[in-house]
Amino acid sequence: MSLIRRKPFALGGTVVLALLIVWGTLTPQVLPRTNSLPIDKLLHAGSFALYVLPSALFYPRALWAVLACGVLLGGGIELVQPLVGRSRDMADFLADIIGLAIGMGIGRFCARVFGLRSRSSS
Repeated sequence: MSLIRRKPFALGGTVVLALLIVWGTLTPQVLPRTNSLPIDKLLHAGSFALYVLPSALFYPRALWAVLACGVLLGGGIELVQPLVGRSRDMADFLADIIGLAIGMGIGRFCARVFGLRSRSSS
């Protein structure tokens, strides 16, 4: 995939994933309650790992901006959640940041392994 096609794919995918995260975190929660497995934290980490993955894989030039927006998104969600009947949880924000780091690491590793690097992204 050429850089010309990578950029809109990466950034478009990131925007779509951000919108899904906003929708999922600001609508009523229907997760089963369990004391043994932190399902909510795993969903936060997984969602934010997926959010950063398109840029990490296909358009690393935007990666730092996407990471910064991800941190702001995660923090903003936690600030807004009490306004929509959900609870604010700083552990969720920490899970978001961990997810961003995991997604970036996996994406950059896969990009190297599968040769997705371009001259302009090095």
